[in-house]
Amino acid sequence: FIVDQSYPRTTVTLKGTAYNAKIPASEAARQKGLSGSESLGRGDAMLFVFPRDDTWGIWMKDMNYAIDIIWLDEDKQIVYMVKSADPSSYPDTTFKPKKPARYVLELSEGTIEARSIKINDKAVFDLSTVEGQLNS
Repeated sequence: FIVDQSYPRTTVTLKGTAYNAKIPASEAARQKGLSGSESLGRGDAMLFVFPRDDTWGIWMKDMNYAIDIIWLDEDKQIVYMVKSADPSSYPDTTFKPKKPARYVLELSEGTIEARSIKINDKAVFDLSTVEGQLNS
């Protein structure tokens, strides 16, 4: 997980655990996501903030490791999850939620299982400090 100051950051708390989340703020950064990175630490995350609710798709293009993916609605409640999304799924699979979501949280593989994260669990994070840095 490369410390890149160009990414806005926030703390996302889920099931009592705080994650240091990078936010890809531009469309290009959202498309890149974690592509090309070597790993995602247990305490790290990537939080995608979208301009509206939709069934936002996540692909594993140029990924070097599997991750857990969580979709949250505008109230930050979990509406869909994928455990161990594997790089070999690209290009055949784009992971999409069954319900519209506003946010997508990517965590290290095994986090959903280890933390007993479930649909309807709620995440806590504050975007007020980074709003000026987010481009829709």
